[in-house]
Amino acid sequence: MRKRIVKLLLSTFVLVALMLVGYSCSTSDDYLDEFEVRRLIEEALRENNKELEFTKWKIVNITVNKGDWKWSDDESQWEAIYDLPDLTEFIYENGALIGYLFLGEQGVDEVQKLLPYVNTYYDGDDSNGNPIYFTETISVDYQYGKPRMVAFFIKDSQLAKDLA
Repeated sequence: MRKRIVKLLLSTFVLVALMLVGYSCSTSDDYLDEFEVRRLIEEALRENNKELEFTKWKIVNITVNKGDWKWSDDESQWEAIYDLPDLTEFIYENGALIGYLFLGEQGVDEVQKLLPYVNTYYDGDDSNGNPIYFTETISVDYQYGKPRMVAFFIKDSQLAKDLA
């Protein structure tokens, strides 16, 4: 029994001594801190993804002017349709197609809203004194084919053709 304990203590001592000797021979240069690891990972990702199509952003700005809106009697909505030749099959099938609406005056009270944008308005009272409300939806559709297009829509919940 005593031999066993001595053997166990001796082997533990040798193991601890080896660890201390191994640790004392190392320098701080043998270890990477968190910042260095993050930097190495970012560099590797940047290099590996340089030529991959999914990492390339394509931003196309389209301004819809007041005169661009056309009324569709068939759909009871306002429409503004544009050619979008930059729309590739890869973007259409695998990309993110995102439309925004800017409300307000730029540099003053402007806000950016993601499409579709839905808002309910108060339109006064009817002849009986009941409030009149309607909801307006502004949305966007993308079509890949011939032609490649983007279409913007404004639709009133009462299907009314409001005069602008």
